[in-house]
Amino acid sequence: MITNILIPTDYSEASFNALETAIVIAKRNNAAIQIVHIDDTAYTAEETYPIKNATQIGHAIADNIKQRHGIETTVFFKEGFIGPTIAKLALEMKPDLVVMGAYGASGHRDYFIGSNSYYTIKHACCPVLIVPEGKRWQDFNKVLFPIRPTLGGFKKYQYISDLVIKIYPDCNFELLGISIDRKDQDVKQVSEIADEMKSTWKNAVQYAVSYSFGKNIAEEVLDKADKTAPDMLVISSTVDVANKQFFIGPFSQRIINHARMPVLCVFRTPDN
Repeated sequence: MITNILIPTDYSEASFNALETAIVIAKRNNAAIQIVHIDDTAYTAEETYPIKNATQIGHAIADNIKQRHGIETTVFFKEGFIGPTIAKLALEMKPDLVVMGAYGASGHRDYFIGSNSYYTIKHACCPVLIVPEGKRWQDFNKVLFPIRPTLGGFKKYQYISDLVIKIYPDCNFELLGISIDRKDQDVKQVSEIADEMKSTWKNAVQYAVSYSFGKNIAEEVLDKADKTAPDMLVISSTVDVANKQFFIGPFSQRIINHARMPVLCVFRTPDN
């Protein structure tokens, strides 16, 4: 159950876009929204200035969400380094999901995914949904979900698929089985994982399975995303060969950096 969503904002177009997505998810789950604006002007070497009337803007946004959507909404104002502050707030508030713009909470100052988004994904105690600019993302009909047979992988995949269904109950999964050097064995295991996951879904979720046998997992996933145009891409630590707990390796980073659709990043689950 998604009951609490944390949304960092710098009042940029990217963060407002993420907020719109979070509102839709909150309404579907009767969840509360917690907005946080972080002033990092005293913590960066760049010449930046605090946003004028940031407090008034934040309260106005929260009031508007309450009035228009009937969602319980609170707003917080903090000072500090943005990434660590978000991760600390997530630990304290225990949200079920963090939703943030593709360029994180520092807007144009970040390159690609941005240091703040990267830090949040790596250190937050819950899944993080990264929402790109340029389009309103509200319906997630088609979800691309790369899976790779690993020890204990099924339990994580089951948790992730259940989370996706809570975000959008009418989704359909495109399961992309990843194999690097154990083609026949991995195909068999991916098929078994898909069947077992399907048996746990209570609603009529549909899925299809395809396979990738290339050495560069990131390029294979991005190529698949370009061809199938999913509404959401899901990644976890199992995408990277090292498969270390909480590990965000080069494959994951490249996928997040270059995906043209929202990316749900799940590097921690309730069991770890």
